[in-house]
Amino acid sequence: MYLWGARNQTRRGAGPKAASYMGEVRDLVSSITGIPFWSWACVAGAPLGTLMMSARVDSMEQFMAATMAVTGNADYAALTKSGADLFDGPTETVMGQVVGMAGEMGSEPSPLIVVTTATAAPGRQGDAMAWGVDMLDYMAELTGTSGFFTMAAVGSISDVSWIQSHDDSASIDRTMGTLMTDEGYRQRMGAAGGLFVAGSGNRIVMAKMP
Repeated sequence: MYLWGARNQTRRGAGPKAASYMGEVRDLVSSITGIPFWSWACVAGAPLGTLMMSARVDSMEQFMAATMAVTGNADYAALTKSGADLFDGPTETVMGQVVGMAGEMGSEPSPLIVVTTATAAPGRQGDAMAWGVDMLDYMAELTGTSGFFTMAAVGSISDVSWIQSHDDSASIDRTMGTLMTDEGYRQRMGAAGGLFVAGSGNRIVMAKMP
């Protein structure tokens, strides 16, 4: 399975219109492709006004078929043209191949997700993947949360991500509090030395949009 995402930065002053537009695009693309798409707003860790769409796809073949269906759709072309002035810069896309899953994964994402990214050090990609899956499993067992661990399938192919699901903000507080005081977590963090490019770690919190 792959997790696909597209990220836009809202133009200053266009927030409400951009959020509404993103919902329209999400619903239209879901209708065209038959694949559920979701829209997200960043609430911490990225510039305010960062909006994102995401989808789960079974294969690259399914993704390419969906892309062709959307590209050739007249309604989609008209809708994207109408939103051209709502965002700054190009749309950034990512696609991660799921390497590990932990916990109970529903048919759609939770209301809040915490996305932690890092870049594996040269020559340490295999070790970084093994460490990443182990950390995902440990966090899920310790905190009762669910999530994915992915490695980039496109772009910077040494990038990895942990995507942790939360029902509410209190769940994020409980999870962070548990991890920061757990000796097993600290030991695993200490064992990561040399596996990732220094300074490449980043974490954002995203809220699913209605």
